[in-house]
Amino acid sequence: MREVVLLSKDSRLEEVLRAARLRTVLLVSGNLAEPMRGSPAALVVDVRGQQQLPSNLAAFCKQHPTTGVVLVATTLEPHLMLEAMRAGVNECVSEPVTPQALEEAVRRVMADGATEKQGRVFAFVGARGGVGTTTLAVNTAATLARAAGHDALLMDLHHGCGDAAILLGVEPRFSVVDALENVHRVDETFFSGLVEKTKAGIDLLGSSDRLLAAGVETQRVHALLDFAVRQYRFTVLDVPRSDVAMLDVLEAVETIVVVATHELSSLRSAGRLAHTLRTRYGASRVRTVLNRFDQRSEISHKDIERVIGDSVKHLLPSDYRVAVDAMSRGRPVVLDHGRLSQAFRALATDLGGIQKRPAVQPAGLLSRLSSRR
Repeated sequence: MREVVLLSKDSRLEEVLRAARLRTVLLVSGNLAEPMRGSPAALVVDVRGQQQLPSNLAAFCKQHPTTGVVLVATTLEPHLMLEAMRAGVNECVSEPVTPQALEEAVRRVMADGATEKQGRVFAFVGARGGVGTTTLAVNTAATLARAAGHDALLMDLHHGCGDAAILLGVEPRFSVVDALENVHRVDETFFSGLVEKTKAGIDLLGSSDRLLAAGVETQRVHALLDFAVRQYRFTVLDVPRSDVAMLDVLEAVETIVVVATHELSSLRSAGRLAHTLRTRYGASRVRTVLNRFDQRSEISHKDIERVIGDSVKHLLPSDYRVAVDAMSRGRPVVLDHGRLSQAFRALATDLGGIQKRPAVQPAGLLSRLSSRR
């Protein structure tokens, strides 16, 4: 559920919005320039008793084009309405402000914003290092890109040590750090200059060679993701488990995939991580996949699910030689054939809800003869 931001000193308005079961953030200070966690669903601005609109309202509307704006005013004076239209206000409510009128106005602007393109986001998080999280993220993105006509973005959130670019055989000029540092400037043109086009059909926002001295501000990541879902049908995130801040930005993610391998220590770590994520984001949004599955292992499928605390549908086979060869060539495994490629594609199509096209059977002699009649 996205937020409704309320700019007012009247607590009664907040009570009305909360009674309508809207997640409300009260912003008494009036500083709309403060970084927010993505774009809120709606902004309610109370200007009763004031002579003009907030000075930074127009800039806010440009930065958050999908956010509907409701103005609460004493009277609908012509000069104020003209100023509001120019700033980007969508609805106006005047006194007497009834709960019904305010709720209906907010619902209308939220419905209008919902018509905007909203892509789907999937995040991959490793139970620990070296379990193949980036490999799964890259191959999932490559599969989704082919299904969506190259309308897919892979975002490597490992600032300082990511490997997605290596697996795709590219050397990006810019990185996710450049995007985060300039998130206030991000628009379609600027963003297209940051991403790296790959032969696999993925747009890549790769890892950086430098670390952020002050760490990652979650508000900037939220804003970047909010922009990405308006531009791409599919966005895949390669999330570093060691960066706690990155685990705090997964509200917009449809499915969080915890990656583990067929080892007890990895499974235990995956179980703890999956439990934490399920508690925070809901059980339906978290699933665990097992990479490098070994059928000869003493740890059975039932043992795996018992340790994880949930069902594990995808057991990806171990094929070290194929995986290393793909990395050396900078070519995702799913672009070739084989059992590992097939398993990766099955995971991606399951996540994306992609329907498999029925195979076209070659025409036989009887069908060719009948077609001539």
